[in-house]
Amino acid sequence: MAHVAGREADTTADTEAATTAPSAPGHGSGQPEERHELRAATAAAEPLEIERHNLQFGLREQIAYHAMREQALARLNRFLTGLQVFLGTSAIASISDLIPVAPVWSVISSALAGVVLLVVDPSGGARDHRALRIRYHNVLADYEECDKTIHDLRALKAKMQRVSADAPPAYRVVQAVAFNTAVNATYREAMAAEHRYHIGFWRRALANWFPMRGFKFKLERSNIK
Repeated sequence: MAHVAGREADTTADTEAATTAPSAPGHGSGQPEERHELRAATAAAEPLEIERHNLQFGLREQIAYHAMREQALARLNRFLTGLQVFLGTSAIASISDLIPVAPVWSVISSALAGVVLLVVDPSGGARDHRALRIRYHNVLADYEECDKTIHDLRALKAKMQRVSADAPPAYRVVQAVAFNTAVNATYREAMAAEHRYHIGFWRRALANWFPMRGFKFKLERSNIK
């Protein structure tokens, strides 16, 4: 699982967990969300505590999201670069008799790897997500240092929106995974189990390669027989 800033919430996390629930995945993305009764805060919760909780949770979710996107794109870049170098060396020619594939396919594969590196630019995408992750970490650090008054929270929310403005279109399943990661980082397991989304194996496997922006998720508990 991707790195999330801090494993424990602040000293009010237990109180907040009992009175509030995390935002739906894709906070600030403009995508329609499926709401559940657990997503609504009760009237007994203090508005300022709700604002603190939502801001901290949203930052953790965004950090997790961009860390996962950075990792996936960096891995793709390393794989394609290694494949291109390997297929372009004389070593592949020396073992061509042992491979049940025509030599021309090695050349084609190397060329395709180069095209993907050039067009998709996974290394550039990884750098962009790393920069966004660092900026969200800085906002979270500012949150930890401030007095957490309503004015401080408004200023931090404005910073968060400015960072989000530079983010590329979101990948829906990665958002859901990041949401679950933020839930795990914020709540104890008994509470986290009530909030996590169920994500199937194939959707998780293809999360970083297909946007799937129109997909809606059900709660993990609803899939337990």
